[in-house]
Order: sequence, then structure tokens, then C-alpha cells
Amino acid sequence: MDNLTLLAQLDFTRNRLLGTLDAIEKSGYDVGKVLAWRPGPGRAHLAWQVMHCAATHDRYVNVRLRGATETDPELVKNFAGGSTPSDDIVPALPVIRAALEKHYTTFKEFVRTASAQELSRSMDFPNNVKRTVGESIILLAWHEAHHQGQMHITWNMYKAIHPTV
Repeated sequence: MDNLTLLAQLDFTRNRLLGTLDAIEKSGYDVGKVLAWRPGPGRAHLAWQVMHCAATHDRYVNVRLRGATETDPELVKNFAGGSTPSDDIVPALPVIRAALEKHYTTFKEFVRTASAQELSRSMDFPNNVKRTVGESIILLAWHEAHHQGQMHITWNMYKAIHPTV
């Protein structure tokens, strides 16, 4: 496992997520309404799904991989845990984009500079799970792809229910 392959995987996933945001922004729909829309009661709205990716990068990189603390505790508090939002916070698209950029830049820099020894370092996780740093990075790419898929289907459901702009 090497840094360039990991970075390519991360960029591929991130570009799909940003592409969904771009499509929403260019759609002609009220972006705030789209971002706040939930596919069912108590389910995650689009904005939560995206902010969850930023919060996960902050928590995972800074706490789990570096052994430090989150750089944005409020973001982590509101968007990091589970897959069901605890409140109705719906950030505006510029706030979402800024959070994504801030935490992705930090994450990419960590991956870019990680040594082979660092990538192979084993760590303990909850539920007696052991994973290397490299495996954790792959997991984070999968995690973002997973939530981008949720965003994509939620966006398609929104358009199906609201067929006219």
C-alpha cells in the first residue's frame, strides 16, 4: 500500500461527493431546501450526510490516527456519531464546502506524508478491532463513498418527489 494509491482513492471518492453538491447547486432547486430534506422521519438530511464526512475526517485523523484532539469539536459533536442526526442543524452550502475542504486538506496531508512504517502501524479500535493506519485510510475512503451514495439516492428521491423546479 502506497501513499499515491491511497491519495488517488481518496480524491476519486471526494470528487464524486463534490459532484453531487455541484449538481444540487446547479439544479435550480432551492439549495437550502434540498440540503434540509430527509427521506423519512428521523433520517439524515443531505447536509448532515456531507458534514458527517468532514466530522469523521476531523475525529478519525486527529484523535484515532494522531492521538490528539479534534480541531473542530462543535462539528464533531453535531455530525460525527452514528447515522441519525441528533438535531436539525442544516448548514448552508458555503459552510459545508469550507468544512469539507478544511478537514480533507488536513487528511490528505497526513496521508501524503505518512511513511511506510506509519501506514503499517497497527491500532486498537472499539469492539476489539485491530486495523493498520493504511487500512484505516482505505476505510475512510469507503466511508465517504458510502455517504456519497446516500446523498445520491436522497437527491434522486428529492427530485422524484419534487419534479418541477
